[in-house]
Amino acid sequence: MSDSFGSWLLDSLIAAGGLGEVWRAHRGSTIAAVKRLHTHLARNDEGLRQFAVEQLLATTLPRHPNLVHGLEAGEVADRPYVALELVDGPDLRQIKVPKLRAIEIVHAACDAATHLHGEGWVHGDICPGNLVIGQDRVVLVDLGVARAIGEAGAVRGTHAYMAPEQVKGEAWTRATDVFALGIVLWELIAGTRLFHRGPPWLTMAGA
Repeated sequence: MSDSFGSWLLDSLIAAGGLGEVWRAHRGSTIAAVKRLHTHLARNDEGLRQFAVEQLLATTLPRHPNLVHGLEAGEVADRPYVALELVDGPDLRQIKVPKLRAIEIVHAACDAATHLHGEGWVHGDICPGNLVIGQDRVVLVDLGVARAIGEAGAVRGTHAYMAPEQVKGEAWTRATDVFALGIVLWELIAGTRLFHRGPPWLTMAGA
């Protein structure tokens, strides 16, 4: 049985992260991934600001086949949300890919990152869990930690894929995403994690 959230019916939980939770949802014949801010962050200025960035990027960036796009953004009962295209398929954590296919996947991710950089933004969280393998394309998802090129701030991202400047809270550049893309490619080819030394702080020390 689906729960209602505004005009959307929430069918099943897809994922939950630091900023919000993502639900497979439908409204009539439209199926989407509805991401809504965690309730405990709905009164948090920083949480609201970061989620507003995701809403903005998802719904206003020019479309690119390898970058997730939004259908709409809004608020239900003081809880911000963004409805995103639902890409049916596994993410890179869930499958093994041949080496030649690995190069194709990372090439597609590079195209998505380049598109984002061209609009003045850094993704900041390129990792296997955010690369979804659809039926006919690779899609970079989750703009939840994105920030403007040259902007510094809180330490955000997936620790094993964070560039040195992310770990230090320094300004992000295009190279921030390039660093993560290199790690993803290395891991797909080598079949093992590059930076994984136990606790997140120790893993990040490797950067």
